[in-house]
Amino acid sequence: MLSNLHKIRKMCEVNVSLKELSSLKVGGICDVLFCPEDEESLIYFLKNRPNDMKVTILGNMSNVIISDEGVQGCVIRLGKMRNDIEFHDDYIKVNAGFQLSTLIGQCVRRGISCCEKLSCIPGTIGGAVFMNAGTSEFEIKDVLISVDVVDFEGNKWTISNKKLKMSYRNGNIPKDVIIISVNLKISHKDAEKIISSIREIRKRRLNSQPIGGATCGSTFKNPDKMKAWQLIKEAGCAQFSVGDAVISDLHCNFLINSGKAKASDFIELITLIRIKVFERTGIMLEEEIIKIGRWL
Repeated sequence: MLSNLHKIRKMCEVNVSLKELSSLKVGGICDVLFCPEDEESLIYFLKNRPNDMKVTILGNMSNVIISDEGVQGCVIRLGKMRNDIEFHDDYIKVNAGFQLSTLIGQCVRRGISCCEKLSCIPGTIGGAVFMNAGTSEFEIKDVLISVDVVDFEGNKWTISNKKLKMSYRNGNIPKDVIIISVNLKISHKDAEKIISSIREIRKRRLNSQPIGGATCGSTFKNPDKMKAWQLIKEAGCAQFSVGDAVISDLHCNFLINSGKAKASDFIELITLIRIKVFERTGIMLEEEIIKIGRWL
């Protein structure tokens, strides 16, 4: 136990700024940041943490806004866990902290088709499942078999895709569990055909989305049979900004940190957009991004 405790301490940092770790480049300090190296360390930590310590799970932080006031308790990030992946005949098992882009690359090299339609979407595979990441043509639930999870008391079990009942931008993951690995269906295809498909996807997204900028992806979910970007544009919001929080010129459902924006600037801009769209259409846009931390 003492050796485990010593190992856990090396994986913990206190009073860590999350700003530079976040895709949007905003956010305050978390009390404790824990980056487990393996499943054993994660389970040991969960079983031995103080009972009153709040736990927040973050992946690549590519679809969240971290509060300027920081995050209370412990933030757990799985990105430093061993990037294990098991290839089987008709499925793969991959750690939740695996980068989606890395997973796609490893599959392509083996002539495996799985989730290449999510090319250019940042984040981890665990985050993709949590949000049911997708496009108009594909969602991660289309290839998901099951997720292996551990609850905040350190108990581990598996949840099938069927039991999750995933929906649009919602993996329906229970709030008190952490995804530790994901099982995905695969098929075998010619690698060159997969690569060609990925190139076309990337070309379209580079021409229409601010890939590589300080952004957290799509801000709002698309209402039924409508496009959020179109509603925003038609409501006259395309040029709106609050401080350095601005709407992208390429895609007005993407918000950009053009300099030194704060989380509060983005919240104000999001609120303004929602009000303007509602005034024009009667539709209240629902946020796709997730707010994390201490909010007044």
